[in-house]
Amino acid sequence: MRMDIALVTTRLTEHDAQGNFTIATASALKSRCDGRVDIYTFAYERPYTGDIGVHYLSGNNSHSILSNVKAAFNTFRNARELSGYDVLLLIGPDIGSIPAVHLAKRYNPALKLLWVYHGQTPAVFLPGIKERLLMRARKAAYLFSMKRSDLVQADSEYISSELSGFGVDPARIIAMPIGVDISRFSSGKGDMVREKYGIGGRFLILYVGRLAALKRVDELIRAVSMMADDASLIIVGGGPERPALESLSKELNVDGRVKFAGRVGDDELPDYYAACDVWATASRHEGFCVPIIEAMASEKPVVVPGVTAMPETAGAAGLVYTPGDLDALAAHIKRLMGDRELYLSLCRAAAERASYFEMSTVLSRYVDMVIGLGKGK
Repeated sequence: MRMDIALVTTRLTEHDAQGNFTIATASALKSRCDGRVDIYTFAYERPYTGDIGVHYLSGNNSHSILSNVKAAFNTFRNARELSGYDVLLLIGPDIGSIPAVHLAKRYNPALKLLWVYHGQTPAVFLPGIKERLLMRARKAAYLFSMKRSDLVQADSEYISSELSGFGVDPARIIAMPIGVDISRFSSGKGDMVREKYGIGGRFLILYVGRLAALKRVDELIRAVSMMADDASLIIVGGGPERPALESLSKELNVDGRVKFAGRVGDDELPDYYAACDVWATASRHEGFCVPIIEAMASEKPVVVPGVTAMPETAGAAGLVYTPGDLDALAAHIKRLMGDRELYLSLCRAAAERASYFEMSTVLSRYVDMVIGLGKGK
């Protein structure tokens, strides 16, 4: 059956799990459908995939407030193009592209709209007024669009229930995770990382993610200060909180045990997971949390706060604590340090849980969902 499909998104970059899954989805759809598969985006910053067309919503390869304004001016042109497809996958498109999507639906009432929603950081967690206003505007535009779409795919049951609470019809929401290439985390060389940072044989906690206020990396540092000297922490990632976090580690006299790796390349990341004994976070909000899956794919247990989607993503491989309870966070890590049987059982559970998110397995279900929508099933 011939089916023409367009993926409408905001930005596709290298070394991004959601972007990787978007490209994998486009390629899988191309192999299954006898028709066009194209990407409409504001910015494309990764290697091109041969037979997948790339179109720029604003007319050029950039993403900004100005490019959203340009896309809005291009609404009629973009709508005419998009109306020629059978299915549109709306993968977190920015505000400027949304009018064209729904105008395309008016031009072609048979057009099916599938929203792919990864979640949004609540505005209350954002640092500035501008960021909060933009996030609130996006949320309003997204909900307007989702309520008028045929199907909404949410990355987790947590996001699914959140959308239901915002007024999206639960009958049109399906919870399905994105896929992750877990195979690349089986070949990490942890010894090199331990040697680089002078960790030796000490118990190593790893955090991978942004250094932003809502991630509460400061609580991981405080937890390390409550443990014996045989526990260390490596923090992978960058962000505005780094200077304050470095100052805190010195203030608590744990700067010798807390190491800041900064941003590391995609090819190096498996080495950091291989080096650690446990992955931990104190974040206040995650709609899915890919690093949990990456840690589990490396057969490492995870320690997560019991909020948003984190316990759901971790499953049986996670130890869960009340957010903000530093005693409980430190106690979980100490248990893993002292109870070898528990530690190994969680390592086995991690490997099993990670397989649920394996790229090819998820892609098969995902493509079936898209094609089924296009056929009207």
